[in-house]
Amino acid sequence: MSGGDVMGFLQGLNQFTRNIFGIGIIDAWRQAGQTKAANQKIGQLTQKKHLREAITIAETTLSYWSRNPNFWERWICRLLLGNLLSSLNQQLQECRQQVATADKLAAQAKNLLQQDIGDPWETQAFANAINFYQRCSKIVHDAGILQTIQQCQQELKKRRQFQDLYIKAQAQAEDRYFKNAVAIYTQAQQLYATADITKALANATAQVIQEQAYENSLQTVEQGEKAGKLRSAIALLESALAKFPRNDGQELLQKLQSILQGRELFRQGLAAEKMGDFTSAISYYENAQPFLPDTTNCRIRLALVKIKTQDWSSALSDLDDLPGEQATYLRGFAYAQQENLQLAYREWQKISSPNIIQQQEILKILSHRQRLTSLQNIEALVTAENLEQAKNSSTEFLQKFGAYPLVETNLTQHIQPRLAAATWQSADWQIVTEQTAKDWLENPNITTLHNWAVSNYYHAQKDDNKLIDLIISLSTGLANLTQDTVLQDIPWLGNKSVDFVLVFHQLKHLLETTIDTYKDKDINSYLKFRDYWRLESIALELMRQPAIKGVKINDVFVTPGCYQNYTSLAQTASIQQIEPHQKILHSLYTNWGLAVAACIAGDIPRAVKLKPTTKFKDDLEKFAHKFVAYYEGCHYLQQQQWREAMSNLKQAKSEIADNLEWQQEVDRLCIVQRKNIVELQEHLEFAQSWYDTLDSPNSRAYLAEYQAEQIREELRNKQISNQKALQKLEKIKLIDAENPIVLDLIQVIEDFIALDKIQELLEKNDFAGAVNYAQQNGQPKVKARLAEYYIDILIDGFKSRNLGFGSIAELGRWAYELCPDHPKVQDIYIVSQEIGDINYLIQCDRSDEAVYRAKYSEYDAVRLYVADYFMITAMNGVKNNTLSSNVVYQLCRWCYELCPDDPEYQEIYRRLNII
Repeated sequence: MSGGDVMGFLQGLNQFTRNIFGIGIIDAWRQAGQTKAANQKIGQLTQKKHLREAITIAETTLSYWSRNPNFWERWICRLLLGNLLSSLNQQLQECRQQVATADKLAAQAKNLLQQDIGDPWETQAFANAINFYQRCSKIVHDAGILQTIQQCQQELKKRRQFQDLYIKAQAQAEDRYFKNAVAIYTQAQQLYATADITKALANATAQVIQEQAYENSLQTVEQGEKAGKLRSAIALLESALAKFPRNDGQELLQKLQSILQGRELFRQGLAAEKMGDFTSAISYYENAQPFLPDTTNCRIRLALVKIKTQDWSSALSDLDDLPGEQATYLRGFAYAQQENLQLAYREWQKISSPNIIQQQEILKILSHRQRLTSLQNIEALVTAENLEQAKNSSTEFLQKFGAYPLVETNLTQHIQPRLAAATWQSADWQIVTEQTAKDWLENPNITTLHNWAVSNYYHAQKDDNKLIDLIISLSTGLANLTQDTVLQDIPWLGNKSVDFVLVFHQLKHLLETTIDTYKDKDINSYLKFRDYWRLESIALELMRQPAIKGVKINDVFVTPGCYQNYTSLAQTASIQQIEPHQKILHSLYTNWGLAVAACIAGDIPRAVKLKPTTKFKDDLEKFAHKFVAYYEGCHYLQQQQWREAMSNLKQAKSEIADNLEWQQEVDRLCIVQRKNIVELQEHLEFAQSWYDTLDSPNSRAYLAEYQAEQIREELRNKQISNQKALQKLEKIKLIDAENPIVLDLIQVIEDFIALDKIQELLEKNDFAGAVNYAQQNGQPKVKARLAEYYIDILIDGFKSRNLGFGSIAELGRWAYELCPDHPKVQDIYIVSQEIGDINYLIQCDRSDEAVYRAKYSEYDAVRLYVADYFMITAMNGVKNNTLSSNVVYQLCRWCYELCPDDPEYQEIYRRLNII
């Protein structure tokens, strides 16, 4: 068979299958390959977000295939393509939906930009438009949109820059820095030449000449100040400020007047000193100091006056840290007059003048004599067995002359041991404890601490009032147990080491047992002793064992009670404070320590009684106050007393915010509390307090939920409009943006508003407008309600035959545009569009094709509707005598082709000899 014969055969086969099956098999085979290629291309385009091009290719591809294929068409398509057409059609609908969403976003953005009038102060519309365009570009790739986004961003940046410049220039103008304002206004004007900025620039420019004159005067004033011509400078400045008042000039005027006042007081002091009125001179000099920028001369004059009156200590205080050889000489002179020759010599060593050498030599001789005299005095006191005075004299010697091995050895190895032995041998525990306490305060170390604790133990056996001293001294001893030298070498243990853990717990048990003995005989004393021991024991736990943190005095860790006792009685020692992050331990050392310890132990009622009534003095006490307030608040929450609880918790708000564990506990207790509240108003009050205190996700959700419920109640009682309710709900979203109850209520209200608008359009018969509004609204419920409404109209009209072809097609199309994925809508849409196609054929005078299309439709409803249409048209033509008999016959003939067995039409068919 030749090539021509083959082609002829294929063309014949193609034509035959087209006539028989309604589709050419060869054409379908060719188109199937193109369809597969198109499907692959569409997949690539959708991945790149080129949805519009993908839609064009999909529509072109699907246009070849029948929208309502008969059985054979469906069979051939399935044979060649499987489910590809269905998949392609679904993909087309998804792309259309995405493009529609993107177009809607772009339209919203465009609408915002069209409303813009070029006002540089309006930025929100641009920000919203950018947001819409960005959301659009995430759906569909569009180079134009991307370019528009960039342009909008540039414009937004430009407007914000203009606003910043304008505000800065305005601030400069308000402060009367007009030259700066002009420069900044000019920059802003280059961005936007608005009427406001032109006016502001002109006003500022008009003031520049006055400002320049003022600044020239200011420069002259500053030169006068440097030259010491204060009165003339002040007069000139006052004149300049009268013409051009400005803050820098006012501040300079106050400074100059202050200096002038200080100098006048200093001059009066000099005059009083010259007259010998030293009391007045001191008063003038002291009053002058706050007004003078440099107080050196004033302090030197004060020191000289006090030296003249032989007030050596006050003179040294005035000269403290004062530089210069004059001040150094005077300090040395004052020390020498106090017979503190060593310090006097050290001061004069700093002076470079040769005139001081002779006085230094005199000081050396005097100091040597003084040292010998003091040594002889100490020796005489020891010989006379006046050991207490010998100890004091030795201490004074070392403080005055510095380290001296002979005196130090004599003091530590002879005088002090003999004094201690005499004290302990007296067996008078009051005397012993007084002495050991004194030793500890004067020289805090592990030995004096050990002695103090032991003496307190024995004294407490006879005097209940000493139990507090025992608690604090023994607790401090426990903190330093491993450093106690007495426990380093115990003869009867031999080579065994001390079990410090065992000793620690035995001493704790001893102290606790002693305190418990007061429980039945004196409850108030018991509670007091227990409070102090609880404070100390909790501190010991936090300090660790052996202690590694806590306050240290010299090299000894001290517990809170001991620290309070020491700082109230002694002033001289090296005290090392706790690291700032150890706030709980540190707070135990404050006046709030007893209350804090009670909170840690869970005894909140006792903590409430123990907390100070005075206001906290520093940040540490402020933390302790908040610590107690937190525990007190939690206690009240556990008692279902939320108002009292929130009053305390708000005081601890800043600390709760920094403590995740506290936040979780307050949240947990509040969740329990809310379950016990019934009334809406109480829910709202509690929710607000919880939110104000904690601002946690749970509190935000709770507050937003009940504020939304309040709005729901107001809507139910018609106390608020839908629009006002939406405004309130938008503010609630600032509290909890994702709260489902708030979002649901917003959605319900927006749906109500949208449905009311749609009802208004429908009442005006603006069906297309209602569809457009629903599409712009975008809410699925709104679109679904309108689609259902159109479907109901379509079905009723279809059944009653009151709707024409065009109305059915239009209603079906609108419903499909609103809800393309709804199965019911899809079925009705297919029917309505098929009726629309048939209507198109009838309107084009292709009624035979219309009858053929209806006859072979897979939907009986289509066939029956078209048949009824032909019959109703024929009957109306006969009734109104508007149709010829031939046309009536043809209409009835078409009706017969579509519904040959309809019993209602049988009589008509017979009369017209159709059957």
